[in-house]
Amino acid sequence: MANFLTMLRIAVTPAFVVVMLQSSSHPSYKYIALCIFLFGAATDWADGFVARHTDSVSKFGITADPLADRIFIAATLITLYAMGIIPLLFLVIVLGRDIIMALGYPILGKIDPTKIAVHWTGKVATAMLFVALGMLILSPSTSGSKVTFEGYQFFSLTSWQTYGLWLFVIGMCFSLIAAGVYISRAVALLREGRGEPLEPSTEAPDEL
Repeated sequence: MANFLTMLRIAVTPAFVVVMLQSSSHPSYKYIALCIFLFGAATDWADGFVARHTDSVSKFGITADPLADRIFIAATLITLYAMGIIPLLFLVIVLGRDIIMALGYPILGKIDPTKIAVHWTGKVATAMLFVALGMLILSPSTSGSKVTFEGYQFFSLTSWQTYGLWLFVIGMCFSLIAAGVYISRAVALLREGRGEPLEPSTEAPDEL
């Protein structure tokens, strides 16, 4: 069941992209896109919950769950950037972090990834970024620059985009801190050569 929810998150990703892009000419579609996004976000929580409470944590799930997250979030970010809702720097930071983490998976394969305990900063980052993305989905498409911050509403108290952008900034900071924690722990375990758990964990080592 947990793996089914993970794959379902991947399956709804194209639907979100299509509906969100259509919202440029049909503003009401944003609410449909938001519902699809929230459904995908819910499966992110549900698959882990089901796996832990049914004792069905698997190697496939540990690998597929973060991969599904990366695909879902990357598609969301690229779509919002293409619509002029988030600036390029935000896209580069989050996707760049994900690429670096993905490149580290072969190294983590030398140790048991479940022995790298989930850090609270990763959980906070995930929650903040998901909420921020939900707000940004409701934001109107803008003429924001494809390179700079020009055209983005950072200081309008009446726009969802303002609140979404600033919450996204905070979420990015926590996400980068979490990445640093996971990398330092992985390096420490590799140096020890023992793969002893720092803290018991049955969750995938990476968060958003």
